[in-house]
Amino acid sequence: MRPTVLRHFLRSEKAGTAVFFALIAPVLIGFAGLGSEAGLWLVTERKLQHMSDLAAYSAATRGMSTNDAAVIRASAEARAQSSGLRPTDTMVISIPPVSGPNAGRPGFVEVTVERTLDRYLTAIFPGLSETVTIGTRAVAGAIPGSGEPVCMLALSPTASPAFQVGGSGLVNVVGCGFASNSNADTSFEMQGAKVEVTGSCLYAVGGVDVTDGLTLTDCDEPQLLQRPAPDPYANLPMPTSTDVASLTRLSSSAIGAGTFTPSEYLLAYPDLPVALFDGGLTLKDTTTLGTGLYIVDGGTLQINANAKLTGTGVTFYLMNGARLSVNGGAELDLVAYDPLDPAVRPDPFGGILFFSDRGGSPVSRSMSGNSDSAINGVIYFPTDTLTYTGDSSSSYPCLQIIASELEVETAVRN
Repeated sequence: MRPTVLRHFLRSEKAGTAVFFALIAPVLIGFAGLGSEAGLWLVTERKLQHMSDLAAYSAATRGMSTNDAAVIRASAEARAQSSGLRPTDTMVISIPPVSGPNAGRPGFVEVTVERTLDRYLTAIFPGLSETVTIGTRAVAGAIPGSGEPVCMLALSPTASPAFQVGGSGLVNVVGCGFASNSNADTSFEMQGAKVEVTGSCLYAVGGVDVTDGLTLTDCDEPQLLQRPAPDPYANLPMPTSTDVASLTRLSSSAIGAGTFTPSEYLLAYPDLPVALFDGGLTLKDTTTLGTGLYIVDGGTLQINANAKLTGTGVTFYLMNGARLSVNGGAELDLVAYDPLDPAVRPDPFGGILFFSDRGGSPVSRSMSGNSDSAINGVIYFPTDTLTYTGDSSSSYPCLQIIASELEVETAVRN
């Protein structure tokens, strides 16, 4: 380079700009790199949060139709995997949640997801680990908002109305509510000038037609456009004709006055006494029923007006289209299980008083009772219509009645 050119370069102010840029360029590039790495963390956190939200929502939605924790977990895992869950990620599903305001609340699911990323430019800072862990958490639930149990539930998705209180109907329950899963404009209906309904809250997928006789203690008004309430017994096993083939078939009049105790057993439940009645069962006397499962295969379970039945740990199972007819004069003092000794019935049917299978054509069933009756347990007819016209009470925390369609015409108190 010629001396004159060199002197000109050294005197030029433009050279100072080049030198300054050369000095700060590494710093600028470093900050840009750090910003990019922090941005990667933020994007990852948003992706994981989205994944957690979807997994929790999927699990809660699945929980509306089943209480099987394994099935609910599988739903959350499948949704997370389709949303980008990696084999190296850590996902924890808690049913119910273990932390937060919904900790221990039935019907809610908590999902946490963690992902570990390698550090790049941030690794130059001393004292930091070689990786960074990003974690997210989501909680979702799909049960009535009060969190209280539903005492009466109509499962039909379309009937209008699916749940009706009519005549001089009086329904008064404590600490639990009502729900109708029908999407009809009249999902729940009160019909009659003397109708009175009292409970914690009323939930309906569709609309309601109510009167001034509705009293709700935990909500200001009926909750409309709700998600369907889950069937708490969706996974209840239903013995089939094959399961009961080895049992002795008793006649319709096999139970008379006095005491009757089932004496046979199903292979699947060797500790549960069972009695099978072929083509119906008629009860008309003062009878004490022993603990066990009473299976009525076809025909009608007829409880006449003069019948007085007592028993603890009693369950009636109606299969193959068996009907139920309980006369209004019948006095029932039946307990599906002893609240003071729940171990008396550890089998899957413990706590259930009447239930039917899910197969075949829908059946209409009727139950009536007098003011001296006290029935404690669950009445479960998942595909049938139940007309409840009794005047009975219950000491059970919540006399639970679940049917595809439910009609109440006189008093129910608990």
